[in-house]
Amino acid sequence: HRNTKKIENNRKRVHDACRRIHALHLHHLCASIYLMLNFSQVGAAISSTIMGSAEDIEERKLKAILLALVEPNRNHPTDIIPPDVVGWRFPSQESLESTQDGVEDQYSQPVCFWTGVGCDPIDGSITELHLGDGFYVQKLLGMPSSHTVTEEEAGRELNHRLLSHKYYEESSAKSIHRRLQDEAEAEAEAEAEAEAEAGDDLHAPPMISPTFPASLGKLTTLRYLSLTHNGLQGPIPRSVLKLPNLEIFDVQDNDLEGRFPTFQSEGLRVLDISKNRFHGPLYKDVFGHPEIGTTTAPYLKSLVKLDISHNGFNGTIPLDGPSGFYDSARKYDDSMGNLIYFDLGFNLFSGTIPNNLGTFESLQGLFLEHNRLVGTIPKSLFRGAGEGSHPLPLNQIFLELNSLSGTLNDGLASLPSLKELYVDGNKLTGEVPEALCNMNLNQAFVNDPGAGCASISCPPNSASREGIAPCTPCPDDAGFHRYLGQHEPQCNLGMSEVQILDLFFQKTHGMDWLDVAYRWEPGSSPCERKGIACNDEGQVMKIELPSLGLRGELPPELGSLSKLEVLDLPNNDLTGLLPSDLRFVPLKVLDISGSKLQGVVPPLLCIKEGVNGNGIGPPGYDFGLLWACENIACPKGTYSKIGRAMIPENEGEDGILCEQCYDNPATFFLGRTHCSDINIGGLHIRTDAVGRGFIKSVPVIVVVALMGLFSRYKLSRKKSSANLPPATSEDADIDVEDNDDTQINRSLSTQLWSSSPLEEEEDEHSDDDWTAAYSEAGHDRNVKMLELSKGKPGLPEVT
Repeated sequence: HRNTKKIENNRKRVHDACRRIHALHLHHLCASIYLMLNFSQVGAAISSTIMGSAEDIEERKLKAILLALVEPNRNHPTDIIPPDVVGWRFPSQESLESTQDGVEDQYSQPVCFWTGVGCDPIDGSITELHLGDGFYVQKLLGMPSSHTVTEEEAGRELNHRLLSHKYYEESSAKSIHRRLQDEAEAEAEAEAEAEAEAGDDLHAPPMISPTFPASLGKLTTLRYLSLTHNGLQGPIPRSVLKLPNLEIFDVQDNDLEGRFPTFQSEGLRVLDISKNRFHGPLYKDVFGHPEIGTTTAPYLKSLVKLDISHNGFNGTIPLDGPSGFYDSARKYDDSMGNLIYFDLGFNLFSGTIPNNLGTFESLQGLFLEHNRLVGTIPKSLFRGAGEGSHPLPLNQIFLELNSLSGTLNDGLASLPSLKELYVDGNKLTGEVPEALCNMNLNQAFVNDPGAGCASISCPPNSASREGIAPCTPCPDDAGFHRYLGQHEPQCNLGMSEVQILDLFFQKTHGMDWLDVAYRWEPGSSPCERKGIACNDEGQVMKIELPSLGLRGELPPELGSLSKLEVLDLPNNDLTGLLPSDLRFVPLKVLDISGSKLQGVVPPLLCIKEGVNGNGIGPPGYDFGLLWACENIACPKGTYSKIGRAMIPENEGEDGILCEQCYDNPATFFLGRTHCSDINIGGLHIRTDAVGRGFIKSVPVIVVVALMGLFSRYKLSRKKSSANLPPATSEDADIDVEDNDDTQINRSLSTQLWSSSPLEEEEDEHSDDDWTAAYSEAGHDRNVKMLELSKGKPGLPEVT
């Protein structure tokens, strides 16, 4: 159909040939050829019409998908979309009959010409949607944006320029933060005054922010999606997470919520969900895992930018070894080899900085600030990790305002591209290495080439608003400014023991303690307070406040009680983190068992000798158990009857170990003293699994019971027909015990009780029958459990 001229020429040739072969009586052949040529010409016209219709149908489908985003505009009496925005209008009966106001022209525009829409130049499919910077809400829906960029957000926005070559021609995030602070305050005051003058409009309807458009999940060819600064609410629709070709997904600065979204695109390069309301831990299967498979995050090898900052994510960062990005074949992780920008700042992450960050061989920006991280700065950041390791090409390292401890390693000076290093607001001690001081780091913020080491962190015994230059020396502060880069605006004389105990009383809600006899009088002598014991010099040696309902966080100032040997606070409701400052006091007993402390035991506290017998044990005792964080408190997911491990005093004696536990309190908190799982013969079984298993087993039990009654009935009929004597009680017992259905039912029921936590987690999200989890391992456990349960009816005891 594309070459009609050639068809006409061929028709003439065939006509001449047919006249020549007319004498051979091949009329039917000529007729057939004529029909074929005519049909081909007609087919060309039909094909053209069909293809045109198909294109029109596809165009209408795409428009319908996009117009679903602006559905609230359908019945609006006026056109609320600005004239400079092409497309995005609904066709009305009036617009179809008239071109008044150009509405018909707007709808009839090809979808690829619509504002914010990008298409593939070959097939015309939609590949890009640029609806960010409030365009979707303000321009398409005619709503005022509920998200204005604050001075902090404006400063943080500059961090995203890391992917641009212009980055270091601009100011740093820190400098813009300080410069805009006064301007933001003045602007906020002006807005407040304007609102006060205008007054409140009591008749205005409440502003309802839109949710994430689920119809976008139908655009399977979409590669770029930007919906930034639109105030979108709710979760990301599952259909969007399944988009197969997505490469850039940017929804920063909205009100989206939910757990970490798992996309299915294998080519995802940019994932930015910062400044939203996402929450929860990053489980190991979020980023792929050798035991689970990389299908959970197939985009890891292509990801260039990952920004999940300014959310509510918690738990540890799942990067180390078999708990995260890990290649079991190569013994180190290379999944994120293309990652350039890694931002987890302004969340609630706890634990340590993973060593596996050293395998991100392309990493230029690392942002972990404003979290609850403890431990030291890993050497893998400047040494690299894995085969052929080398220093990372890091330009920026933001680690400020955590609880990191240890010292600054001069190996960081080996990073050839380093421009900014912020470690202030941690628990680092010592001095800034001279090699780092000579690199003129952080000049975009400090703007003082002569600041030297203070451009990285103010030294101990000094005060600073930002933790870096300018610094004010504080020579006589009784060790109050013991850390590098402390955020203290002015010097002070430190805190006395009376002030520290008063602060402790306030932070733990002392007026609500269960025993009024323990309610301390502010300013009273420490030695006169109930629960406090002092030495001969009147210095605090013991704080013993068990089971009194203490709640809140432990103040780090406890680390300034220079003679404190016993801190006994079991069975309270303490929250937050265990202060690493306790490593500075001569503790011998530390008991925070049965509380609700989160995170991990600070690593430098784990190697402190003498705390709960840590490092002290009989000859030949396992070194890994001799020096262990478990001796301070059982980590999350474990428990013991005393909330920690205990080293035996003498050789041959048994100590106490922290055992696995899968109930919810043990999953979240340190120092658990009990586990609500069921214990049978050393097997831990989740109680909620028993409940679910019992409910699921009821239909099976009923069916099996009916089958048993029916088989008994048939058996009795057979016996009676054969004139056999009635069965004795012993025969009846044998029948019940040897009945296959009954035995299978018992086995399957007990197998459910003994299912592992992983099986249970899968069962919660599966529609399969619970008997599908039956396995040989489960069968072996069932045999043991059946032996234990003989003669012991009912559920096992809870330990």
